[in-house]
Amino acid sequence: MALDPKKNAEIWLSYANQQKELLEGKVKDDIEKHRKGWCKIRFVDRVGNPIVGKKVSVCQKTHEFKYGANIFMLDEFTDEKLNEAYRDNFSKYFNLATVPFYWDGLEPEEGKPRFAKNSPKVYRRPAPELCVEYCEEKGIAAKLHCLVYDKFIPEWLKRDDMAYMEKAYEERIRQIAERYNGRLYEIEVINELLCEPGWNYKSAISSKRDIIEWSFALARKYMPNEKLVINEGMGRINEYPRHRYRQPYFMMTDLALKNGASIDKVGIQHHCFSGATTITDEAYEREIGSGINSEMFDPAAIIRGFEILSQLGKPMEMTEITVPTFGSTAEDEKLQAELLDVLYTAAFSVKELENVVYWNVPDGYAYQPEGRNWNENNCRGGLFRKDMTPKASAERLYEMFNKRWHTELCLETDEGGYVEFRGFYGGYTAELCDEVAEFDIIKGESNSIIVEI
Repeated sequence: MALDPKKNAEIWLSYANQQKELLEGKVKDDIEKHRKGWCKIRFVDRVGNPIVGKKVSVCQKTHEFKYGANIFMLDEFTDEKLNEAYRDNFSKYFNLATVPFYWDGLEPEEGKPRFAKNSPKVYRRPAPELCVEYCEEKGIAAKLHCLVYDKFIPEWLKRDDMAYMEKAYEERIRQIAERYNGRLYEIEVINELLCEPGWNYKSAISSKRDIIEWSFALARKYMPNEKLVINEGMGRINEYPRHRYRQPYFMMTDLALKNGASIDKVGIQHHCFSGATTITDEAYEREIGSGINSEMFDPAAIIRGFEILSQLGKPMEMTEITVPTFGSTAEDEKLQAELLDVLYTAAFSVKELENVVYWNVPDGYAYQPEGRNWNENNCRGGLFRKDMTPKASAERLYEMFNKRWHTELCLETDEGGYVEFRGFYGGYTAELCDEVAEFDIIKGESNSIIVEI
């Protein structure tokens, strides 16, 4: 049995095809309502007189909404041409980067953390300073992943000693805060607690009853002004309509908030890891042909799921996203692009959602732990091929945020020197009489601007 791309498309896009009215109606309306705002600009001359009847070119340059990926392969290739392509493509396609701060990769040897750019290499764990400096140079928001992720801890720790581990975690967070406070978009404080029962290697910290409250209190102590995020991989957003407020992540986070946990933002993963555990071609074909994970691309369920999660009263984000490719043909890559489009369009319509983060940028360099029947590379979940050429999904991502959800207008000033328009929130330029002004359309603000020419 060989996979039929057309049949796969019928199966995996079935929810979207059945919900075209929703996608063309409410979803589009909500994007217009939640992602755009009015802006009024008055152009005046040096003495304050209105400039009347002149053409104005308005062009969006940046998005307030963040759409990113992990940056784990920055300068990690042995081929310098691939490193260059990765650097160029990342800044072209994304405006946010998830920077790895896994403790085992950051400090594999006690007392010798790998913050600096010239630190010894650890695969898929580029030094934080290398990543953050790149982001600062390119105008990309950098987010930290993750302060307390007890699955990835160095072997030198006395991991069964609770008092020791509490002090060790505090020192780790203190060091990170000392270097990076004020330089990061947000901080993931704790990750995948509901996955913890399956971890074979962890410390006494994982047994803490108040681990969330403790972790966020520690983070807030050293990072008083940073945006602190909780992240979880168990329970996908499309499953929330089924479990509603009894979904474990909702209940766990709700309790932590009621106990005073200083959580600023709620993150949820959305990995479609179809194929990650299949060993034979036959097993892979059966899994894909069954459409077992196709519910992950159900727009109505995604939107309803976020409505439920938003009842926690915090902004939200999709912290890690994987959309598989079911082969190497153009049709297979087109299906990945279509699935990405469905997912991102539904997500972008949700008022409380602040960002989406794709996970692996290229195929072939994903997480592949030794000794486990788990290989994320089998999913072909990258937006780029192994040679860093863009797949249809990468081009679709670019089209969404640089063409479809992008504002570029030619206007004319009225008798008062005004132009008024609705635009996507973000940074802009306005050009009149060869003069260029920069401004922002900011959510929740009046966005009334005076430009002197």
